[in-house]
Amino acid sequence: MHWRAMVEADIARVADLAEVVHLDYPENPAVFAACFRLYPAGCHVLVHENGRLGGYLVSHPGRFDTPPVLDVPLVALPEPADCYFLHDLALGAETRGRGLANQAVALVVEEARRGGFPAIALIAVGDAHGFWERQGFSLMGDGLLDPSKGYGPEARALIRAL
Repeated sequence: MHWRAMVEADIARVADLAEVVHLDYPENPAVFAACFRLYPAGCHVLVHENGRLGGYLVSHPGRFDTPPVLDVPLVALPEPADCYFLHDLALGAETRGRGLANQAVALVVEEARRGGFPAIALIAVGDAHGFWERQGFSLMGDGLLDPSKGYGPEARALIRAL
């Protein structure tokens, strides 16, 4: 398995995997298509040797004060961007526990540094908080989000300085 740059033809497969992995946080294919259209350099897929999709990564420039709303496609990247935003990282069940998520985070760090961003921000959902802490992320302020963003009460805004 290896990470490679996403291409437009991957978007439908990314959306299919998202439906399986993110049952409580659904996003329609238009969300992935918009992120890819606006910032393809931040979009990657994890591919098995047989070509099957095993995971995906979506990231782009962002703003600390305006994280994306769940299931709402971006129409433009926030301006001026003041951070790099890790929008979504998902791995299929058969790919977990192999260090592949760590590789994805390294891709995000590399892209954020290339763009000159001082930090990476994300919204941790479900039971992923511990994983993100091990990746060097911590709460952004109190970590609480505006409920209108749609992520649920356990979601927290996290940051990792670069």
